Amino acid sequence: MHRVNRSVAGAVIAAAAVLAALTGCGATSAPAASPTAWMAHTGPHGALSVVLSPLSAQRVGVQTAAAATAGRGQTAVPYSALLYQPNGSSVVYAVTGPLTYTLATVSVASMQGSQVYLTGLTPGTVVVTVGGEELLGVQDGVGVET
Repeated sequence: MHRVNRSVAGAVIAAAAVLAALTGCGATSAPAASPTAWMAHTGPHGALSVVLSPLSAQRVGVQTAAAATAGRGQTAVPYSALLYQPNGSSVVYAVTGPLTYTLATVSVASMQGSQVYLTGLTPGTVVVTVGGEELLGVQDGVGVET
């Protein structure tokens, strides 16, 4: 029991350190010239996006992969791209511009090994496979003082 709690505590501390580095140690925003600048905003059609500076993206360690055609109207992405919202909905971050990551709601059709088969995502869409949790934290204001 104590090992699980220590593991969870370690993960929370690590996530807080990443978010502190990403957000400039708790600032509500960073100046545009700052190497740790980020911005969360609502784009066209109500889509939520996070825009990072190059240094912020490097610190988060964002990695991406293109969604592959899987047949039957499905696309395949690495399981690591799949995130869940508090309401239980499944989402991925799609790369929609330079250092711009937009939340996309998807439906899980199936999972096989390290791949997840989705509907609601266009084949070829580039998705975040590493760093999505940190992007959710920025978007939701985790670790950001208001």
